[in-house]
Formats: sequence, C-alpha cells, structure tokens
Amino acid sequence: MPREGSPFEYGGYWLDKRRDGKSPDIWQIATGTRQVSYRSTRQRGIDEAKSVLLAFVNEQAAKRPQSVEDALVIPTLLTYWKEHGSKAVAPQQIASSLRAFMGFLFQDEAGMSAAVADLTPAVFVRFREWRMGPHSYDVPWGGKDYRHTSPGVKGESVSRNLDDVRAALNHAETNRRFLAPKVPAVPKRHRSKPRDRVLTWQELGMIAWYARHFDDMGRYVALLIGTAARPVTLAKFNIDQFDGRNIDLHAIGTPETAKVNPIIPAIRPLRLILTRWTGTGPVDSRKRAWRTMRRTMGLSDDVVSKTIRHTIATELYTNSDVPDRQLSALLGHAGPVNRTTKKYVHMRPEHMKAAAKALSAIWLRVQREANAFGAVHTLSIPRSEGGIIIDKMTVIRKDTRVFRDGGR
Repeated sequence: MPREGSPFEYGGYWLDKRRDGKSPDIWQIATGTRQVSYRSTRQRGIDEAKSVLLAFVNEQAAKRPQSVEDALVIPTLLTYWKEHGSKAVAPQQIASSLRAFMGFLFQDEAGMSAAVADLTPAVFVRFREWRMGPHSYDVPWGGKDYRHTSPGVKGESVSRNLDDVRAALNHAETNRRFLAPKVPAVPKRHRSKPRDRVLTWQELGMIAWYARHFDDMGRYVALLIGTAARPVTLAKFNIDQFDGRNIDLHAIGTPETAKVNPIIPAIRPLRLILTRWTGTGPVDSRKRAWRTMRRTMGLSDDVVSKTIRHTIATELYTNSDVPDRQLSALLGHAGPVNRTTKKYVHMRPEHMKAAAKALSAIWLRVQREANAFGAVHTLSIPRSEGGIIIDKMTVIRKDTRVFRDGGR
C-alpha cells in the first residue's frame, strides 16, 4: 500500500504489506528510500505491529545525536546492550541490571517513555527504594518475557544496578549522542559491610561431601578448594586449561581485565580429578544448585561460592610457611611489586611450591572432614516421575549402633 494509505506512520517509517505478495498477513516496516525495502514486524495484529515499529524507530534514533529531551531512556539502554554490554565479561549481570531499571520505569511515574532529561536524582532514589523493598516486574528482553519477583535486595545489588545504568548513559556520551546526567551512588548507610564470613573445617567438609554426589558440582567445588581461584573464573573453566601439571586460569579468548588470572600449579589430588574429566565443556555452577546445597546442608544464606575462596585464602595467610608473594600470585593480586616492574616480572607455577604444599594440606583436611560427615549421614536425592519431584532432597543421619544379637 502507498505511504498515504498506511494505518500507522512514525519517524519516517510506516506499516505496509509486501507488494510482491509474500507473507500477505504480516505487517512490514517500510522506509522512505527510493526503492522500498521492508523489515518484518512478525506480527499480524495492527496494535502489535505498531509497538514493533515504535521500538525500531526509537532504537535507530538512539544511535544518533539527540538532545536529552528527545533521547529516550529504554532505547538508550537497549543500544548500550547491543553495542557493548552483550560483549562484556559479565553480560548476564549487565542484562539483569538493565532489565531491573526498565521494570522500574514501567511502574514509576517517569514512565516507560521517560527521556534522559527525566532522570533526576529523585528518580534514582525511588529506584533504590523500589529495589530494596518487595517488588516484581515483567520485562520483554531478547524476544522473551522476563518475570522477576524479589522480597528486596541489599544496597550492594542496587549499587551494581546503578553502575550498569551509569555505564549505559556514559556510553552514549562517549559516542557523542547526548550529555549523560549524573547517576548518584548509593549512600553509605545503605551499603553492606565487606563480607568477613569464613567457613569452619566442618562446613567445608559438608560442602565437599554434598558436592561428591554430583559430577559438575563436584568438579566445581574441587576447583574452588584446590585453587582458591575466583568463582566467576572457575565457572568458565575448560579442561583445555589444564596441561597435566599446571592450570591456566585465564581461558583462551577471555578478555583481559584488571583482575589477574594466573597460571598456578595443580596440586596432586586435583590432578587426579582433572585427568578423569569427561568432555571439554565448562564447569556447571548454577546459582540454583548452590542454593539447593546450602538449604539442604543447613548453611546460612551468607555462604556463597566466594566464601570458599575467602576461607582458603585466610588459611594460607595464617600459614607462616607461605610467603606473601606466593599468596598474592596464587590469588591473582598485584602483590608488593610496583606497576612498572609488573610489566617485566612474571610469576611461574614452580615458584609457588610453598603455596601448593599448603593447598594440599588444606585439601586433605577438608576430605577428612567430608569422610567423617559421610560416615554418619546419607543424602536422599529426590526422584522425578513425569517431571514431578516426588520428595525433597534431605540429609539423613545414619543409625551407627552395632547390633550383635540379631537386631534385638
């Protein structure tokens, strides 16, 4: 149909039907070029097609210079995701932050059509209060609807959300699209104190014992205990990073960041696990699996995978046989070397013998605790019939009494 007969026009684009007869029931987005070109809305209904056209035009506008009064917030966030966020080191976290802010705008007085000029300090205060209280939202993202319900998050989570929103606005300013407004930080009174939770030997043993029942989680926990590496690094670990003696914690193709992932020696008990590794895929470390373990073993909510790293690092630090330089190198920290010297100095795995020896001792003690716990407990794993969970996973204490009279 000609442009004049279109049921909807916006920003130089209009809804049309293909003139070659293809997909006659699907609305297309037509452009004002000399040769008409089409972009399918994949929608049959006129209202749904209008929404697709509006989103398309606004995303195109977000790539060009605009005033803060004309630049819309949601298209700006989506453009940042496509141009940068999706390619970052932790794209899932960025996506989660952007969806949370979009979900907030859908419910806030600023509205889903909020412009960048509407992002006053009061908006970010309302966002913090909304996130820290009970809330839920439903946001379309990547062709799916993301539904999220939360009893409220801590100030640290809000701070990370605002960091990602700030990065999206600054990305637009860097590309000379508009001057980004200032995104205020979360006040200190709403921030959490640094985590100082460390595990007891018995708790470490309980986690190791539980993980033995599951291949992927068993490997993940073994790597956490045997390397003291960052959980986010180990979640991407591939067996190709192990050469038979050493582990390169920096996976091939992983971008360089300020956090160093060193090459470290693989302690002997960990080598035995890695040599039996089946497949080449990364370790599976789903948050849901960790929460299930924590609930089943009766551990507190502040026990996260990074708690193991903190615990192992604390044990190594209190070991007088481990030099500070080896500990810093193992943990991927800068250590007592100035920035210029760091360009020329490279710590080799064979220079971490004391740290590796201490790690081996920690490993053996954890396994002793795991064996002791397993000697008097058994894990009841739920069975599934037709996708229905029959019973909950529970830890049952064994009856350790010895009957010598036939059970009487």
